[in-house]
Amino acid sequence: MYKNLHPSSLGVIGRQSELIELALTYGFRGLDLEAGEIVKRALVSGVEEAARYIHSGRVKVGGWVQPVDLSAGAEAFAKQIERLPALAAAAKEIGFTYCTLEIQPASEDLPYHENFEQHRERLQAVAEALSPHGIRAGLALRAAAEHRADASYQFIHQAEELLTLIRTIGAEQIGLALDTWNWQVGGGGSDQLAELTGPQIVSVTIADVPLDADLRSITDKQRLLPTEDSISRHGQMLRSFVAQKYAGPVTLRPHPSHLAKLPRDASVNTCARLLEQIWVAAGLSKAFKAPAVIPDATADEMADEMANETAEDAAEPTAEPTSAE
Repeated sequence: MYKNLHPSSLGVIGRQSELIELALTYGFRGLDLEAGEIVKRALVSGVEEAARYIHSGRVKVGGWVQPVDLSAGAEAFAKQIERLPALAAAAKEIGFTYCTLEIQPASEDLPYHENFEQHRERLQAVAEALSPHGIRAGLALRAAAEHRADASYQFIHQAEELLTLIRTIGAEQIGLALDTWNWQVGGGGSDQLAELTGPQIVSVTIADVPLDADLRSITDKQRLLPTEDSISRHGQMLRSFVAQKYAGPVTLRPHPSHLAKLPRDASVNTCARLLEQIWVAAGLSKAFKAPAVIPDATADEMADEMANETAEDAAEPTAEPTSAE
């Protein structure tokens, strides 16, 4: 497994090259980008143009939220599935190996059982479209009650319900996008995770639930960074995932409001230090120390080096993209 940076959840914005520089400087091997736009650009301008910084930076990329609406009408969904193989091919060439699909926890049209069957059928179609390109889809839970308030029909918002859907689909390309915050809010426990194999977990995202939170009314704004009290628990979880042979990204993802007032270097540094503490608690690392700030000279040197690498890449045949697995 590897440390992954999700800039937008830290209130960090910037150009693609700047975000890659931040990730590498602070010890992240992976980075979530605005993947949908990158994939679209690759179809229009070519992969070499769309992914030049990604390939020269040699960073594992994530953040591709699957552009398929599982609740769409039949005709609209058919068109989305028709476009998906081309998108998946471009995404794979860029370097993506997984994507995320959020399961909406409510419906205005379908009762639970009809909606479940529709999701099963449509996700099997998604799996068939992704399979030739080696891309997996992680299903993400949305457990907070705010996402299903006043809906005509409620749908999957509990951890066990999501696992049931994944098991029912039974496709290697469909797994769990684990978010510890939603998992806890949705009634999930470590015993359920222990039953999974590493390949069944597509990605891991960590955020803390406030100790005094009312889970019946909790909102996404209450996604917190790990604390001293929770770091050992997260480390234990990752240690178990090592035994289960999980090899994907691990990302801290608080609500952006909690770090929005910090300079972006401080936000990324905070995230790097907390992830390193979790790594140590899991027995995965003892060495890495995130720098307090990025020295101006170092930042300038890295920017110049990336620019030189990009120029060299433009003069050479397109390199094979770095795998994110």
